[in-house]
Amino acid sequence: MTGRIAVIGAGHHGLVAAIRLAARGHDVVVLEAAEVPGGAVRSAGLTLPGFVHDTCSGFFPLTAASPVFRSLEFDLDWVGPPVPMVHVLSADGGEIALHRDLAATVASLSACVSSRAGDAWGELMRTLWPVRDELIRAGLARLPALRPGVALLARLRTRALALAPLALASSASLGRSLFGDDRAAAWLAGSGAHADLSPYAAGSGAFSLGLNFLGHVVGWPFPRGGAGRLTEALVTRLREHGGSVRCGATVTAIEVDRGRATAVRLAGGERIPVDAVIGTASPGPLREMLPAGALPGRVERRLRGWRYGLGTVKLDYALAGPVPWTAPHAQHAAVVHVGGPLGEIAASLEQASAGRFPDQPTLVVGQQSLHDRSRVPAGEGQTLYVYARVPQQPGLTDDDMAERIEARIEQFAPGFRALVLARAVRSPARIEAENPSLRGGDLASGSCELDQQFVFRPAPALCRGRTPVRGLYVAGAWVHPGPGVHGASGWAAAGALLADARRRHF
Repeated sequence: MTGRIAVIGAGHHGLVAAIRLAARGHDVVVLEAAEVPGGAVRSAGLTLPGFVHDTCSGFFPLTAASPVFRSLEFDLDWVGPPVPMVHVLSADGGEIALHRDLAATVASLSACVSSRAGDAWGELMRTLWPVRDELIRAGLARLPALRPGVALLARLRTRALALAPLALASSASLGRSLFGDDRAAAWLAGSGAHADLSPYAAGSGAFSLGLNFLGHVVGWPFPRGGAGRLTEALVTRLREHGGSVRCGATVTAIEVDRGRATAVRLAGGERIPVDAVIGTASPGPLREMLPAGALPGRVERRLRGWRYGLGTVKLDYALAGPVPWTAPHAQHAAVVHVGGPLGEIAASLEQASAGRFPDQPTLVVGQQSLHDRSRVPAGEGQTLYVYARVPQQPGLTDDDMAERIEARIEQFAPGFRALVLARAVRSPARIEAENPSLRGGDLASGSCELDQQFVFRPAPALCRGRTPVRGLYVAGAWVHPGPGVHGASGWAAAGALLADARRRHF
């Protein structure tokens, strides 16, 4: 027997869950508060006519690697630049490049740092390469990841003990021990700036290493035409299976009767009876939807104390031409990490954590239009995608934040400001207003520090997609395996629901 299921949130996790359920014959409706679907995977014209900008997620290594998305087999035109990332170290053109090609990356490390650094990276990558599929499956698997974990250990054998400390190391300690040089450690740590992880935070090494490793495995690709093309493909697939998406449908309450989710209510009073609910809203909004006492005290306390990470300020530019980086490889890279030395990366994140807008903000800069001319009108000009991790309440105006970030880019690309045709600034408050799950502008819906990972993302009772409320399931970046466009928690929540449906026949 099939049932009526409401999925709250039309981000990629909600859409993936809905597709899995609709394909099994369930009557699925996805309810989205915004006027368009996609959540953090959208594109829009934010500056001038004809310029297409990704509003949040802009690069998709986890999508390319994810078993979930591979199983969905979307026919998208993926752009895979040969240089996924460059970390610029100094204003005089110092840089280290992450190439798809391992030998080219080794050469970049050797040229900028030392042959020891290049050789160390090459040796580590050659150790991990034979188990790349097992690593990805284990990292994205539903907990407990017994089968992929056993498969990984079987392949690693005696190397497992030697590699185990990498999971807990900080980026700084891992980089220093691996490369013996702070410049190469900064190259590694710059990838941690995609989250809220200081180079000195436990576990940041695995996050940074994972992103750079994926640069060799799948690159850091993106859909031609904009991130929104992925959402379009998800919505189309859902509708092909008979599911539907309702935008402008804000869920204000989840009704619970005798310990079971029975209905959702929308702003305006509409009531939709359901057999089950999958909620992708992060802990703050989700708690506001549930009646008092619906969750056990320990779970309620965990969600009430959920720690959101740093805020984000996002800038999108229409430019007259390419950014004039002094670093040669940066002129062609998909992503440029404007981080400078290790100490500057650490100071940027530490100042933001202390509630201060960083003096030298670490930036993630995306150059999609260098490789995808469909994003600019008649192939003229360039887009630029920039974000920095900042306090949730930066205490500065949008213009002040933009001026500081532009001054930082100008240090590594003199003449950048002269290319700006238009810019759009989205503060942490505006990011949250557009997507309430991103509290304080936290793109990960929760800090990525080690105490909020694995079974503690968000809690042992929730990390597998089920909740103590029968018929209520959860997914999203705040649920294991965490942030990134991989669809794993949405797929897992749908799988848990399907398993329960077989037993309970609803």
